[in-house]
Amino acid sequence: MKRTTTAIAVTGILAAPLILTACSDSTPTNDNAGSSTTSARNGRAGTVTPAETSSWRGDLVIGVGDQQANDKITLPAANQVQAQCMGEGDNLTVDITAPNGWHAVLTHGSQTVTIENPQLNYAAQEFTTSQSSLDHEIASNEKFGTTNQFLRGVTWDVPQTGDVEIQLNERTPPHWVIKSAEKVNLAMHVSCGGE
Repeated sequence: MKRTTTAIAVTGILAAPLILTACSDSTPTNDNAGSSTTSARNGRAGTVTPAETSSWRGDLVIGVGDQQANDKITLPAANQVQAQCMGEGDNLTVDITAPNGWHAVLTHGSQTVTIENPQLNYAAQEFTTSQSSLDHEIASNEKFGTTNQFLRGVTWDVPQTGDVEIQLNERTPPHWVIKSAEKVNLAMHVSCGGE
């Protein structure tokens, strides 16, 4: 009886990691269009694609400066970026994790993006696109007859509810020690699905 109990206990201990791995919900999947959907542990998966209009055309972008490197600009593939969408409507929060330690959080309706990178010792910092910048871009669009549906900063619920287009390019804080152009860049589109 003792050997049977011991064998069952050992089998249970060895099988537990396999069961947990099989039940894991953080596996990215890709489609042929370069987007990625990653199952979210605390919410639902967001689909990540490049920003519609950005100076980094066709690329997902997160980082600092103007050069691609592990400690500067990261241009990840869509399947390397995880987006978790929590809540709905005005209560939607989007949590983005990207390679090289980058992490960003956005809350519906806000122009503020909180970005951090523990690997580079960049403490969480809020970056906000000012209303005057948005007003200037709107006036420029009207003056030149352009029809950009996405402005710099953060655009919510376009083209559908639950979408967010991020085109952030703001000065870094002095406590982030950077040896290149002192701007933080984040450019991508996340679709959390509509209500």
